[in-house]
Amino acid sequence: MPLQVAIKNGTKQILAAGKIITRDDCHNGCGDKKWLRDFDGWDLPAYCYVEWYVPSKPVTTTGLTRATIQKIHQVKHKELVNKILATGELNIPLPEPMDTLPVEDERFLKFLIREGLRPASADELTQTMEKIRLLADYYYHHCYWEDIREHETRTFLVIPLLIALGWAEQQIKIELSCSEGRIDIACFQKSYRRNNNECLAIIETKGFSSGLDYAPKQARAYSKDFPKCKAVIVTNGYCYKVYLRDSKNEFSTVPSAYLNILNPTERYPLEPEKVGGALEAIKWLLPNSLS
Repeated sequence: MPLQVAIKNGTKQILAAGKIITRDDCHNGCGDKKWLRDFDGWDLPAYCYVEWYVPSKPVTTTGLTRATIQKIHQVKHKELVNKILATGELNIPLPEPMDTLPVEDERFLKFLIREGLRPASADELTQTMEKIRLLADYYYHHCYWEDIREHETRTFLVIPLLIALGWAEQQIKIELSCSEGRIDIACFQKSYRRNNNECLAIIETKGFSSGLDYAPKQARAYSKDFPKCKAVIVTNGYCYKVYLRDSKNEFSTVPSAYLNILNPTERYPLEPEKVGGALEAIKWLLPNSLS
């Protein structure tokens, strides 16, 4: 019998069940799929092929643990998995993302100068990005990620980049209060004067170990108080996702661009056909692009 797996939601729901299958005479691999090497900043080289089945609605149960990965021991859970495999709808897999090319620093600088960055600032930006890379690489390879919290990523990785890109300290507000809570970073068109209409970008910062999937919803909620805000940006210090307003003047749920400072690429590795990469992302971090 093939190995079986399940996707759970919290401790009370099973969302899907699957079985390990073989493709091209193998059922797993490691390191040969580039798009898995930058999964919103996470390096996930190992994989296996799973044929997923989805029930018409989530299956409610009890006894699941909070662990991210757990072995299924209880008979009732095994029976639920077998039932989903027998009656659930087969999920048709999407094509894997195509590879995307790296972006070198020299190309970054030429692009930013075309976008309005002063040539005299190019050296400062180069030095700042190198310092950010060195520190982010240290955090990535030599620290427990949960120890690198959002205050550190904001202070040592995000703010230095914003200043190097041309934002003045007077334009940046940290932990700005709004009706939905506190904004981690708000960037203003001019020096801050308590004018919400002058807010151009809202940046939600996360700890080093955090994914970027849930932060956009929180940041979009903050933007309701700032009608002229043009970009919502989420970052863990080295990966940035940029969300722009759509034709309905609402922030899209799909990112417009993605930047991984440690591994910048031309397009977003997970959705290269739809989402821009490093150059587009850093463009929307420039003051001139949002003014």
